[in-house]
Amino acid sequence: MTLGQAVRGGGPPHSGANSAARQRVSRAQPRPDGRVAWTLVYLGFLGYVFAITTYKLPIGDSSIVAAMIGLLLLERGWRLPGLIRWAVVFLGWCALGYLQTDFPGVVWENVIFLAKLCLIMLVAANALRSPAQIRFFMIFFLACYALFPVRGTIVNYFVTHDTHHGRAVWNYIYANPNDLAALSLLLLSVAAALHATERTAWVRISAVAGIATLPVLILMTQSRGGVIALCVFAVCSLSAQGRRLRTPLLATGLALGVIAVAPSDVWKRMKGLTQVAESVDRVDPEGSGKARFEIWQVAIGIIGDHPWTGVGWGAYPMAHAQFGLELGQPDTHSTYLNVLAETGYPGLVLFLTLLWSAVREAEKARRLCRVSQPHVALQLRYLELGLLAFLIAGVFGSYAKLSFLYLHLMLVWAVAQNATRALQSAPTPIRRAPRRWA
Repeated sequence: MTLGQAVRGGGPPHSGANSAARQRVSRAQPRPDGRVAWTLVYLGFLGYVFAITTYKLPIGDSSIVAAMIGLLLLERGWRLPGLIRWAVVFLGWCALGYLQTDFPGVVWENVIFLAKLCLIMLVAANALRSPAQIRFFMIFFLACYALFPVRGTIVNYFVTHDTHHGRAVWNYIYANPNDLAALSLLLLSVAAALHATERTAWVRISAVAGIATLPVLILMTQSRGGVIALCVFAVCSLSAQGRRLRTPLLATGLALGVIAVAPSDVWKRMKGLTQVAESVDRVDPEGSGKARFEIWQVAIGIIGDHPWTGVGWGAYPMAHAQFGLELGQPDTHSTYLNVLAETGYPGLVLFLTLLWSAVREAEKARRLCRVSQPHVALQLRYLELGLLAFLIAGVFGSYAKLSFLYLHLMLVWAVAQNATRALQSAPTPIRRAPRRWA
């Protein structure tokens, strides 16, 4: 240290460089490599996502077969996270219930489908390896959802007026307005997560368009569970912004715009919830609230008769028909009652543990990233909030068998894994040497 530096109170000759290095490390955000590794596993995974989202090409099974072949050709070892292990344990419990059910044919078909979901989760874990692959998958997923379900729903609602008693719908799985709202919640969180870390202008603009459009679509479905979950997502998202004023102001303006264009029937339908304490018959004129309450009562009775093994995975409609003939073969209209009635209390515990294993990994990574990679932490928070909103909507709908849920779980896990790996490989900040006084 020179005499001039000592007089000015400066540090060692390289202290300025050290400070700049520390700032670069603390502000560093992961920059995904633009070169996507187009492996056979990844291409098969994208083909499956396209098939189940758009229903335009019957390539779902062939895409999974191609992805499995790609898994066998991988030079690197397979990734088998704890999330998939819990899914396999849950699959084993459902298969064990096959031996006890009165409806073996239906249960076997649903167990086979659950086994396919486990394979899809394995494919996703090994396809979404790099930040570039995750980024492209999120863009691709949003594009498929926007070009088909979102576009088709808007055309049905505003052009052809093809609705379900005034509620927005499309076709296939999206023909149920409650399912359409729940799935849109997951894609809304993906759009928000992409916007949190994206730097390319057209991708950011597209993400903002999704953030603005999907809440309107959810309101158009008039799904009470979806609207409640949307409010939870919005409130928690604003709280994630901390004390920054700009984002809450933009979000408030966006919310006011969404409310302004929302159909008036939405608020009439939501107002009916205030009549629950007085009479279930007054919740809505079409009587869906009363029917759901009666279905829940039947489900509780079935759970009381089969508390440990349930009636079999996927066999609830037949069991309901035997228990309450006047109501036909409806669904439970509740994810948790459905899992409980079909797999018993051990099955529900395994299902919730499966969900918690993904949230635990994401929370661990998010807390580690809050200081060094705040944008990644915000991205993980949005994905977690999307899962939370979906599970809240699941109180009023049965979503345990939807592929979108398991895709979202694997996306949450993959983002958390890449964030943790980036932290482990980040350079250690240069420590400033202590001053030495003459």
